Amino acid sequence: MTIKIPQNLRLGNLIYNKKFTVFLSLIVAFGLWLGIAMFENPIREHVFTNMSAIVTIDNTFADETGALGIVSDVASKKFNVTVRGTNRIVSSLKESDIHLYASTVDVDKPGTYELEIKSNNESNKTGYEIASIEPKTITVTFDYIDSKKFELVPKLVGVRASDGLVAETPVVANSNKSKITIRGPRTVMEKIDSVGTIAEVNRTLSKSQTFNSDIVLYDATGAPLYRFTSDGTVYDPGNNVVTNSHLTLSFTSVKVTQPISRKKTVNCKLQFVDLPEGLSENDVRYTINQNRVTIIGTPEIVDKLEAVTLSPIDFKMISKENNKFELSAALPDGVKILDNVEVFNVEINTTTYAEKEIEISDIRCINLGESLKARTDNNIRVKVCGPANIIEKLSANDVYIVVDLTDKIVGEHTVVTTLKSNVYNNIWQVGTNILTVTIN
Repeated sequence: MTIKIPQNLRLGNLIYNKKFTVFLSLIVAFGLWLGIAMFENPIREHVFTNMSAIVTIDNTFADETGALGIVSDVASKKFNVTVRGTNRIVSSLKESDIHLYASTVDVDKPGTYELEIKSNNESNKTGYEIASIEPKTITVTFDYIDSKKFELVPKLVGVRASDGLVAETPVVANSNKSKITIRGPRTVMEKIDSVGTIAEVNRTLSKSQTFNSDIVLYDATGAPLYRFTSDGTVYDPGNNVVTNSHLTLSFTSVKVTQPISRKKTVNCKLQFVDLPEGLSENDVRYTINQNRVTIIGTPEIVDKLEAVTLSPIDFKMISKENNKFELSAALPDGVKILDNVEVFNVEINTTTYAEKEIEISDIRCINLGESLKARTDNNIRVKVCGPANIIEKLSANDVYIVVDLTDKIVGEHTVVTTLKSNVYNNIWQVGTNILTVTIN
């Protein structure tokens, strides 16, 4: 059977039909649009991997009390975030557009918490949603935060001193760093018993040297807990790098000095002030309970030191009744005594001395300002000491008193007196005497 198509419905004729061509154009345009839309901007998903979440106690109860802190390694925890949206939007997203966080507002005491991971849109981009976050939570431990100060105990390994020298106990080069403050979680702080410094030297030294040292935290058994290098890197006892010890040190850079010293045994000797002109130190006989001591110190200083001089004795303090003194050593910087001697007992031999009190009326004022006049007491009683044969015959006519009025102005002044003699130069005034002088 043959079907005949009407002449006006044949394809060739339809092409010239205006209504048909308009309809056909709409169908083709819609198909093209649908195809382009489905191909160019479909709904799709994208996964961002290894993203970090921010966990902080800022502006929370824990932050306000200042007692709690995070002691988990939050930074190492990573998350996968799936976003869903149009192809155009999703393709334009970056990790920085998405902010992951966990709220700590409910944390009010130490412990381990399972916190939900949430997200914020950090950009103005819209047209997408967070389809999923894996894992959905993060485990965070909170603990009390304590602070404690420790004395640094320096240690240098493998130090040897050259022949004739001594390697003393190392010391922290900067005295301001002899103590260190450590802040951290209570569970860790309770394990820290002492803190020291350590550096590998392994050489022979002929002079003092300073070395960069690590800081080591020890437990009660002396075993190391952590080692901090000068650049802040932290190592565990197995020498593995610790990403976060949750400890804060007041400093991690410290220098330690290894003192290299010399020992020497020397005599002890006295020194005097206000010694009478007619006497020398060699004329004074005395005994010291420790005549010789062993000193140690900087080699170049010790080599030049022939004796240890004791703190000076004011000769005016010596008399028949007062001839015993307790003195200390006057040592140069960098030198100390090894014999644990802090006080030297000295006795002056006064068996050949005598003393007497003399009332002196000859009082002479010196260095008085021009056009000024001075008036003093009529006389003064002074105890005089010296060789017995001289004191026996000494009289008031043999001595006089001098008062120095340098820089003194009009008015009444109390001044110290000085005994003088034109006859004898080996006698002295015992103690300190004062006199009232009126200047007008």
